[in-house]
Amino acid sequence: MRVGIAALLLVAASVAPMAKAQASPEAEVKTLVQRFFAAEKAYDADALAKLVDPQYFEISPAGELDEHDRFLGFYAPEKKTAWPPMTVSEEKVRVFSDVAVETLKTSYEMPDGNGGTRTRAIRALFVAHRESTGWKLISAQYTGIRPAPSSGK
Repeated sequence: MRVGIAALLLVAASVAPMAKAQASPEAEVKTLVQRFFAAEKAYDADALAKLVDPQYFEISPAGELDEHDRFLGFYAPEKKTAWPPMTVSEEKVRVFSDVAVETLKTSYEMPDGNGGTRTRAIRALFVAHRESTGWKLISAQYTGIRPAPSSGK
């Protein structure tokens, strides 16, 4: 009987690290969005194409609807420009079986024309779908966040 318990404990100890090694769906979606931002910043249309579904579309901060091919066209290498420093905060992921929604806030440090910088922020919503090969983005929407009014002092 002691051998049976020892064997059971040994099996349980070896399975526990494997269970921890598997990322949660929420973590997988966060990683997908991080990879998406990195591919955008690098103007890597090939990487972006692997991260999004063929039916992917997004709504820009200007309210324009950009279907899959038009979206990828923005990231042709010859269109590459430098991105301002960006931070991501306020991430929330909700998973509903094979669909997930992530919202987050991106903040950018932009030149203000006077030698300084100003912060601009965008709220983003991503929709992902779990396929047999993993998660893919199917949609995104970006909404500009109005800066707080200045105190005028």
